[in-house]
Amino acid sequence: MSINQESILLLKSVIEKKGHVHFPSEGFSMYPCIRQNDLCTFEKASVLKKGDIVLFHTKSGQLIAHRLVRIRHQNEQMQYIFKGDTNLYCDEPVMGEQIIGKLTAISRENQKKAYMVAPFDYMWSWLMLFFPFSSRFLKRYINQKIAN
Repeated sequence: MSINQESILLLKSVIEKKGHVHFPSEGFSMYPCIRQNDLCTFEKASVLKKGDIVLFHTKSGQLIAHRLVRIRHQNEQMQYIFKGDTNLYCDEPVMGEQIIGKLTAISRENQKKAYMVAPFDYMWSWLMLFFPFSSRFLKRYINQKIAN
């Protein structure tokens, strides 16, 4: 999803004042954790750890929610490295000011709201972080699902 600078500031302001923002999902990069048209709840990202799903914007204005795989220091700045669960490669490094919020809940049609603290979420996060080759299997599955 493409977004301009004013919209980014508005999102950050809403999270600051209201405590959260809801966003519908697009795409398949975080399947099966996040599915097409899930309603995602993001809150202020005061503390981030590996495995968290974070909403950020790219320098080109894309709005993305991907999993944090690494934090590194380069040129005296902190950079965050994200990757979609079905993506084969990491995104370009993200600076702190590009981060909008952290995923805390997902609402799916005809299902109870799922909070991102359930044991399954920790296990899935661990699987994605320590077995990155599993992305290839997910990517293949998504491609077959879209083709049918």
